[in-house]
Amino acid sequence: MVDLEKFGTISLLSVEDDSFNQELASAIFAEYKMVNVLQASHGIEALEILKKQKVDIVLLDLIMPKMNGFETLKHIKENSEYKNIPIVVVTSEESERKRTYKLGANDFISKPYNPMELKLRVFNNLQIKNFFELMEEVETNVENEGVISQGHLAHLQEALEIADNSQKQLMSKLGNIAHSTGTKDEQASERLGAYAKLLAQIYGLNNKEIDNLFYAMAIYDIGLLRIPKKKLKNFEVKAYQEHPELGFKVLDSLEETNLIKMAKDITLAHHEHWDGSGYPKGLKGEEISIYARITAVVDYFDELTAFRIYDRDSMNAKDALAVIEREKSIKLDPNLLDMFVDNFSQFEEIKHKFS
Repeated sequence: MVDLEKFGTISLLSVEDDSFNQELASAIFAEYKMVNVLQASHGIEALEILKKQKVDIVLLDLIMPKMNGFETLKHIKENSEYKNIPIVVVTSEESERKRTYKLGANDFISKPYNPMELKLRVFNNLQIKNFFELMEEVETNVENEGVISQGHLAHLQEALEIADNSQKQLMSKLGNIAHSTGTKDEQASERLGAYAKLLAQIYGLNNKEIDNLFYAMAIYDIGLLRIPKKKLKNFEVKAYQEHPELGFKVLDSLEETNLIKMAKDITLAHHEHWDGSGYPKGLKGEEISIYARITAVVDYFDELTAFRIYDRDSMNAKDALAVIEREKSIKLDPNLLDMFVDNFSQFEEIKHKFS
């Protein structure tokens, strides 16, 4: 049984002119007492229902009288009150999928409905909707308070779990918030992910590891959310050096999938140094995982070449390279650094792309 109870009361609006399919949708959710299936036979009726009551998700057919599904979808997604409601479009035609996707459709399903598939699509889309609602609360909290509160920390942890279990791409949303505390530009998550992906490919990690590392880079600095912005701006060293352990605590209660396990590792160890002079544990050499060593190289390059809240001055890429080379076998893995230097033009391309 699909666990829809976790969302509490759910209002599902089925927009469909075929009475059989309407009844089928209602029957599929009959076992869930908290799911209320609302029915509309065309787009105009659907919009009237949206005006009158809260709707959590819409199941939308395309071929209907009075106002078809294309027009209905356009009206919903252009309305600021309704645009975040997930819409599952009923179609099996590729051309219709492409057209409705451009209009803002969130998902698709074919008729006749497969009961399990419909339940899972509703579940997944409500998960994602819940993720963005949680992240809006966290983002507002960080903007207003300059640090994430203890109460909103639980929301952040729940959002991380949703992102790991449903769509890795949601990690980038978390990354934008996490990096916004420590980095000035909005493209930091994508840029850092691209740097790490390239260096991991050069090193020879497998595709699964590379994929996980790319998404883990979105949240490796999440501990910065637990440090007041004032302390970061003044670069209070003691406070700043707490962020790896604070970030690890944010992730520690999550189920340890391969992605979360890697994210915990690089979050805790990306400030460890090859010679053992780093923090928080003073690990050295290959005691530091290859994932954290890759992160250390690209994080240092990005720190030197991008604006950060504690250092508004940035270098050009070639000057940064000269600084980084001096850290060979001190801060950074010498073999990884050689790979970075030998392929430097590719890292420059990424910097230009995401600047």
